[in-house]
Amino acid sequence: MRARRRPRPALPLLALLALLAPVSDARALEELDGSFNLTNRSGRPVERLYASPVSARQWGENRLGAAGLAEGGSIAIRMPPTGGCRTDLRLVFRDGPTEERRDIDTCLDREVVIGTPARTGALRHGPEGGPAPVQGRPGLVLVNDGNRAIRELYASPSSDNDWGEDRLGRDTVPPGGRATIRLPAGGCAYDLRVVWANGRAEERRGLNLCDSAEISFR
Repeated sequence: MRARRRPRPALPLLALLALLAPVSDARALEELDGSFNLTNRSGRPVERLYASPVSARQWGENRLGAAGLAEGGSIAIRMPPTGGCRTDLRLVFRDGPTEERRDIDTCLDREVVIGTPARTGALRHGPEGGPAPVQGRPGLVLVNDGNRAIRELYASPSSDNDWGEDRLGRDTVPPGGRATIRLPAGGCAYDLRVVWANGRAEERRGLNLCDSAEISFR
């Protein structure tokens, strides 16, 4: 009678899984790391830069130090390794104005470019890159929940490379006020940029204005 063979222990498989686990963990951490490169093409020096995850309550320290960032200069910004991909930016220019960029996906777009009036910090896909854009009838109701008037509004499809004209013209939106903006039928994804009465600018990107037409700034 032949002796019954015992199954071999699964140690090689367990050892392989143990070797692969750190690689998987490292990839997961890399996907949560929102570090990015910042390039200044605004035409003026940036004196201070604050960058923090959208979940943070404080802006944190100035990322530029005393040297600032000259026109045309670039700098690598290291974010917390598990801070996530959504990043808020606050820039203070040497001549005084401040500008904020909210909810930028710095995992998707590692190259953030500061420049006005051209688009900044947005990743553009070619015809074969990414899914087809959602089509519909976009609309926009701008709501001012801040304590200053909004003096400029730019609204353009996310696929465009320029902000276009000021949608408010000579009008402004006072605190607590609203403005209805007519948009052409077509793509639903829009980027918005408002400029407050004190010169501070703020942007929102990738908004579906077919699903949600009322957008509040404060």
